[in-house]
Amino acid sequence: MPARVQVYNLTTDDQFIDLTGAGKVMILVETNDVRIAFDQFALSNGDYFLLKKDNTFVFDQPQPFVNQPCFVRADTATATLRVMVSGGQY
Repeated sequence: MPARVQVYNLTTDDQFIDLTGAGKVMILVETNDVRIAFDQFALSNGDYFLLKKDNTFVFDQPQPFVNQPCFVRADTATATLRVMVSGGQY
């Protein structure tokens, strides 16, 4: 079962990321908190979810990010986000 690992070095600018896959999504937040939302404008307007630093989040099937745009940014300063998406063809 193929998987892909991506590392995002985030600033406080909004950034699109692809979290789609057939299996699990594992997200590790390093250095600082990260904002995540399905709407790019929500990242600045308060309708976002905050991923706290030094935490790992695991999303299992049904994969919640399929056919959903996903936007992230560092909450303050910079942050590193590590993402592993399993399953599917990459």
